[in-house]
Amino acid sequence: MGYFVSVRIWEPIREQGRATRYEIPLRSVLRSYKLGEVVDRGTVMSRELEVEYVEFELDLADLGESLELVKRVLAEAGAPAGSEIRIGGGTETQEVVHFGRKEGLAIYLDGIGLPDVVYETCSADGLAGLLYGELTSGNGEIRGSWVGPNETAIYLYAPDAEEMFARLEPILLSYPLCGNARIVIRHGNPTLSPRTVRLPPP
Repeated sequence: MGYFVSVRIWEPIREQGRATRYEIPLRSVLRSYKLGEVVDRGTVMSRELEVEYVEFELDLADLGESLELVKRVLAEAGAPAGSEIRIGGGTETQEVVHFGRKEGLAIYLDGIGLPDVVYETCSADGLAGLLYGELTSGNGEIRGSWVGPNETAIYLYAPDAEEMFARLEPILLSYPLCGNARIVIRHGNPTLSPRTVRLPPP
């Protein structure tokens, strides 16, 4: 093919989810139209082993039709806003094309600082169950979670992260496990100017 590009999807998605949601559909469509191949993939993690983003290396037939197909397939699969296609050589000279529509919201639950009774009577799964109704009515969804040394994260996506937070805030404020929680609105690519809200103690 001859045109190599890198796709960066700013979503804390695990390997199996990455393959199912993004890699398999993209590989299938590129092969079907004979417009390219997925030649490599990878995951970038933080020091705490939380996924920051995933990447694909693509060999495309051109930078016109092929590139538009990649953007469309990944956007339809749910790629978050701020996802990037990087074209060209070194970091300083790369052209960056942004794509994606969904906005992320991450709930980081305090895993060590709350009273024991809170951990005994509440759970992340219980919180997810409470959030589910509000999320579905606002075209939102829970896509995953992460357990770190001090926090447990739940990752949510919707068309508008600020609107999603406004809908969910009453639930978060009333559920004891959300005491001291750190809420990151527009979680993902730092260029989206994410903001953090710290909830009060329970």
